[in-house]
Amino acid sequence: MREAMKNTAIFIISYVVFMIPTYILPYFGSNSAVVSAVAAKAHFINPAMIIHLAFLAGLIILARLRGKAIDKQWLITFPILATVFDFVPFLSWIPLVPTVMHLLAIILGVITVKEKSPSQVA
Repeated sequence: MREAMKNTAIFIISYVVFMIPTYILPYFGSNSAVVSAVAAKAHFINPAMIIHLAFLAGLIILARLRGKAIDKQWLITFPILATVFDFVPFLSWIPLVPTVMHLLAIILGVITVKEKSPSQVA
């Protein structure tokens, strides 16, 4: 899997595939405080929330693998921040922060710096 994350196209496609459900699931109450409160009273866990968290965990794993592959271990920061801004009350009311974090993960995950050979330095 680590070798696959060296391929830019595979990273972009897999990141977008995992990201799309995180925009659809909130319509089913996956990050709703009201739905979560009702679910807690009824002693069950909101299944949409679990699925939403699973997709966000997948994005975190993808960013971690891509970060290791291109020597940018800090890349994992962006999907983690997107997760926080998706689920923390009051922070989830700030519009577009998760979207910006996902875009930063994709853009900065695509930009790679080529190392110069010793002959190019001189």
